[in-house]
Amino acid sequence: MNNHNPNIDEFLRFYSQSDRSTAGTRGYDPKTYVETKLDENLTPAIFDPKTKLVILSGNAGDGKTAYIQRVEAQAKARGANDLQRTDNGCSFTINSIAYLTLYDGSQDFEGTKNDEVLAAFFKEFEGEGQPVGQFTKIIAINEGKLRDFILSKPHYKWLGKQVHHYLTYETYTPHDSLIFVNLNSRSVVEPGESSSSILDKLLDRLLDIDSSAGFWTHCSPENCAWAERCYIKYNVESLRDAKKGPVIRHRLKRLILAVHFRKTRHITMRDLRSILSFVLFNKSNCQELQRDLQAGNPVVDRFYYNAIFDGQENDRLAQLLSQLDVAGVSNPKLDNFINFRGPEDPENRALYVHSEEVVPADQPHLELLFRNRPEGTLDDDPNRRANARKYHASMRRKLYFEGDEAKLKARGLPTWKDLLPYRQFDRFLDFITTKVDPQGALRSQLTLAISKSERIYNETAGRETLCLRSGGSRRVQTKAFYAFPASDFQIGVQDLGKQADYLEFLPNCIFYRHHDKAAYLEIPLDLFEILCRIHEGYVPTAGEIQTFFLNLDMFKRRLTCYPSERIFLTDDDTNLYEVRRTPDVKLAMTKLGG
Repeated sequence: MNNHNPNIDEFLRFYSQSDRSTAGTRGYDPKTYVETKLDENLTPAIFDPKTKLVILSGNAGDGKTAYIQRVEAQAKARGANDLQRTDNGCSFTINSIAYLTLYDGSQDFEGTKNDEVLAAFFKEFEGEGQPVGQFTKIIAINEGKLRDFILSKPHYKWLGKQVHHYLTYETYTPHDSLIFVNLNSRSVVEPGESSSSILDKLLDRLLDIDSSAGFWTHCSPENCAWAERCYIKYNVESLRDAKKGPVIRHRLKRLILAVHFRKTRHITMRDLRSILSFVLFNKSNCQELQRDLQAGNPVVDRFYYNAIFDGQENDRLAQLLSQLDVAGVSNPKLDNFINFRGPEDPENRALYVHSEEVVPADQPHLELLFRNRPEGTLDDDPNRRANARKYHASMRRKLYFEGDEAKLKARGLPTWKDLLPYRQFDRFLDFITTKVDPQGALRSQLTLAISKSERIYNETAGRETLCLRSGGSRRVQTKAFYAFPASDFQIGVQDLGKQADYLEFLPNCIFYRHHDKAAYLEIPLDLFEILCRIHEGYVPTAGEIQTFFLNLDMFKRRLTCYPSERIFLTDDDTNLYEVRRTPDVKLAMTKLGG
């Protein structure tokens, strides 16, 4: 037996914190490259003679270089001539059209200053008219650098206007010869059961769902004596399995969606490849894995359901996922159930989705933790206490991914959705995907919640008008609130315009904005959750206010620049008085409700 899968050696390099090499985190990898809307729609546009310039922007790791190198590979397959390659781009000719690519337009190259590199690249775009000639140029460049370079040079009048309008107006459509694509707006995950998201495509490729690449033939029991004990095989086979796989994948997508909707970090292609490498394969190669199993070293943390919440890793997406750890969401009934039942207990096993095709390689490790817990309340052995905590966390996480929802409900236990730290996730997702707010119910709820966050407690006034306190001094007994009609506001999501043709896009927040759109509040998932709780009567802590209400404060500053026709006054939070400007330019004060 070979007892070795060489593909794992390669996949381990995708992880940002790999102990070996991170070479797999950058550039074009034909073996694991997945086609996206860029390939489906942008590539044909690039090979259309009318296209003169394609500008790709985004964060490091968004896949700009990999995509450009993919275009170059396709050009070569189409019979490109005069192909000349450097470390920062390539030039070639197809059908008498000269192509030039630049992988990074924000850095110096081989002793040439960055501005000189850009001046040479944009030479054909100087002047007041649209470019003419048989050429197409593709560049990856930071939007800040693009703005600074093009808009500061008077000889880019035509291109400068196009760049300015693109950067200034959300849905601007540029000239037919120009294509702007900002990969910061690309979403790697989509809701629903379809397999069209980048996450689904990358999983299918790594798991080799159709077995066309033969990635996992080395891991069959015929080729590896460790197959039935290997956590990598368990992880891969669990997600490949026809019965368990769709369940696990759907719940994995929910976690990635939560990170996306929190809007704390844009998930890049590099981030996604990195975290999937760690979750599926961890950090050890076959030889090291087998050595650990032989020595009886603990490996329970390397099973996928534990690895995805590993907060000890410095990977950026791993850190964000650890903040959503389902092991930390309190539910006494479930905790009691787990504490008194081992992994082989029939009542416990009955709660999971099972498959005869997947060998339960994790069970011996879970059983070992269960048997070596404290023997009573007076047992303070630190190792046994650590085992108890690890067993409890592992079982909760496994239930999240592999729990049978119907059986959990029948036992009166929380389902997988209840283990996430969000109660309003489905409502948030529903508006993001449908963009429909029947009878303005959600807008009214958010209006009242924002008003309540300003410490106004009259629900009628807080729902019909958006109330913003004029000052926060605690020494002033009488509180004053600017009142803006709720009908002046609308809720919506970002419109990507023409770029939606080239990018997988899922809005990551709800916009609560004034009808003229100059003043708006971005509401990501965490703020949405808190506002919904405030609507129900919850009073946020100082820490929550400091963490989530910074953008609310910015919204208030913009909005209070608008004239307010009404002001509410109160000195006891019970009696509310309205001061209104009358048509004859006088002030009238009335008590609300009487």
